Amino acid sequence: MSRLLAPVFLFAMLGTTKAAEPPFRIDGGDEKLPWFQLKAGKFPPEGSAHAVSGELIALDHVNRTGLLRPDRDDTQRRGDWDIARPFVMLPFGSFSYHGAPAELRDIPIGTHLHGQFYADPQQPPAKKGQPLPPATFTRAIKFEDDFSFNARQGRSWRVDGVAADLGTLTLTGIDKDGKADPKPITFKIGATTRVWKGKGFGTLADIAAGQTVQVNLTVCTLKGPGRVSDIWLDAESRSVATAHQLEVHRLFQREHGLAGWVVAVDNKKGIVEVLLFGGFDPKLVDAFTPQGTAAAAVAEDSLRTWDQINDVKRGPVVAVDRGTPAFGSSGVRVQFKPSALLEGYRPGRVVRLFSGEWKVDDLPREERLYP
Repeated sequence: MSRLLAPVFLFAMLGTTKAAEPPFRIDGGDEKLPWFQLKAGKFPPEGSAHAVSGELIALDHVNRTGLLRPDRDDTQRRGDWDIARPFVMLPFGSFSYHGAPAELRDIPIGTHLHGQFYADPQQPPAKKGQPLPPATFTRAIKFEDDFSFNARQGRSWRVDGVAADLGTLTLTGIDKDGKADPKPITFKIGATTRVWKGKGFGTLADIAAGQTVQVNLTVCTLKGPGRVSDIWLDAESRSVATAHQLEVHRLFQREHGLAGWVVAVDNKKGIVEVLLFGGFDPKLVDAFTPQGTAAAAVAEDSLRTWDQINDVKRGPVVAVDRGTPAFGSSGVRVQFKPSALLEGYRPGRVVRLFSGEWKVDDLPREERLYP
């Protein structure tokens, strides 16, 4: 996908939003209010994003952009059904897949995702006596597959019935307190449905009424409630999926560095302070200690670096502060003293931070900004 479809804007959100924030519109709220606008120097408050779900139909994993075919709903005109929505991940935006942190590259085309979006900058103002014009949402802060979305909320599905010969699977949603949804939902299944059982694969014959399962869906609303692409029959199969994705995530972060913003630079002492974005496995922070070293490569808002193997500057870690997480922020601040203060080590600039325990290696040519 062309990067021109969704240019990335730099939002130097270095702090948290205070309670005195003016009122803004939320899903299901007052339609007369404007949607929240991202502001320089602040992370957005929890609950300020607009939810949009749909199917991933195209992606550029290097630049963290793509296309989502939104689910149909009552707010859309029939002629607007299934129109692809371009998206670009904010620098502090994150993905979850199979219940673990992920990258866009980990998510297959056709996966149904639950997204959280912000309105594009410079929305047209309302005309006198007229309602606000519809906002355009392409700035994404979070994407989760169905597995992750339900697991995070403590929700699961109860199998009420399966008819493999008819290609149907009837499920009832169960909340974290064990309360069942009012009505069951019948999804499509077939030979393409992957059945996960224990440490391996099962078959449609292994699905039985009464089981507690998780599912991933595709073609939701385009073909009824959707088609089941994957179903996890037991706790072991779900744990295996999550554990595997977690290791994929950890390997990627060690090879590419944890992303964050430079929030302060002490020019006299040569100390750089980096606030790490959220959405990564917190155990990775354990590799940063005052007894160790760190290295940072300058990046752009897409989190791409120029040539990390040659561009990083290394130095001792001065301090690690595990502060309070906020929406989009891990709350973790790392101070280190690089061998030189690069031009890109300025407040508001994005960097990828490496522990001294991690090997800073070359990246594939297509991932680098240089040459």
